[in-house]
Amino acid sequence: MDLHHTQADFRTTQWTHIRALAEGSDHDRNKMLALLIARYWPPVYAHLRAHGRRPDDAAELTQAFFTDVVLGRQLFDKADARRGKLRSLLLSSLQRFAIDQHRRSIARGAAVTIPLDDLRREEQRFGDPADSRSDGAFDRRWAMLLLEEALRRCEDHFRSLGRDGHWQAFEARVLHPQVHQLRPPPLTDVAARYHFDSPAAAASAVHLVKQRAVTILRQVIAETLDDGEDVHTELAELQEHLAL
Repeated sequence: MDLHHTQADFRTTQWTHIRALAEGSDHDRNKMLALLIARYWPPVYAHLRAHGRRPDDAAELTQAFFTDVVLGRQLFDKADARRGKLRSLLLSSLQRFAIDQHRRSIARGAAVTIPLDDLRREEQRFGDPADSRSDGAFDRRWAMLLLEEALRRCEDHFRSLGRDGHWQAFEARVLHPQVHQLRPPPLTDVAARYHFDSPAAAASAVHLVKQRAVTILRQVIAETLDDGEDVHTELAELQEHLAL
């Protein structure tokens, strides 16, 4: 099973995917497994790298974990929303698997292969291991995936409305400075560059995108939860993981 991208479809809840594993055809089951694996391998890789694994070792162990445990032992089939979050099940299983590597056996007939380009992008994102915190690396990467998905949808929303300038102003004023730890450019510069009538109009556009981004982020979070789980609580955890 090849994973050609990490932008898994978050529009259906992960628990819907889990339930579909038991109810769908073989084709549907394979599709659901691919979506779930694409969603979760980056946090698994981040956890292993943050705990001292070299890139090649982390990549090999990530692929072995999904091949042996997730596919071979049908880990997703054992998931139960009443017993806790899916990512908690994955993390605890991964920790046991990493400790007990010598017992792993490759699942017959199915294997997970993560493309080298995806691994290179993930490694670039990871940065210097000396600067990385090992505790919580899995949850931080998961939180970042949710945020990235929300921002992707937000950008699509404004561009589809022909409001490219709104998104570009938000990107210049908020995203770029936060990512690169820079001082935000003056609103006068943003207004002139993206053709707003005034700095106040540019500020209003940035605020509008912020509001939309938060709304979409809540939607993305909700898609990872089962009925009864609280979006507000999950959002607070996400903000904590990302230090927002």
